[in-house]
Amino acid sequence: MTYPPPQAGDPYGQPPPAEQPASAPNPADMSVGTNRKPLIVAGAGVLALLMAVTVAYAVYDGYLREDSGVAACKAMRDGRGINGNDGGNRDSKLTEAEYREARELFEDSRHADIREHGTALLDLVWQINQLDDDNEMSALAFIGPMGAHIAGLQTACANQGVIVNLRNDR
Repeated sequence: MTYPPPQAGDPYGQPPPAEQPASAPNPADMSVGTNRKPLIVAGAGVLALLMAVTVAYAVYDGYLREDSGVAACKAMRDGRGINGNDGGNRDSKLTEAEYREARELFEDSRHADIREHGTALLDLVWQINQLDDDNEMSALAFIGPMGAHIAGLQTACANQGVIVNLRNDR
């Protein structure tokens, strides 16, 4: 048996590798950036859509949606409870859930003066509400701060165009 002589440049006499068909692309010939343009365009479109939604929500939240503190001012002006109900029985004790719900309305306000005086006034009302029936004289200590925050809240509401009368002479 005779073997063909070794090919020039191949010391082991191995045949050259088979040629790939012309229809299959050679992975070594593909450049890194091939066909990424549609992907980049799609990504930029998604980013633009996300930015548009963010701006639209910011405009809605900052300018179109009614401020929760201003809504509480309107409810007080109209003689309803701060959270919009009929005001309930003024002689009944404030529950913790009612306190937290009403306080949150003022906490979420965009207006610093409504936030400050509304939350402070509700905190004072809550503290007085927690006094024992036999310790009602302790409530006198809250008269000064309560008057200051009532006046401050009335002014803060008026600054937003809502005139509130917090006197109890209705």
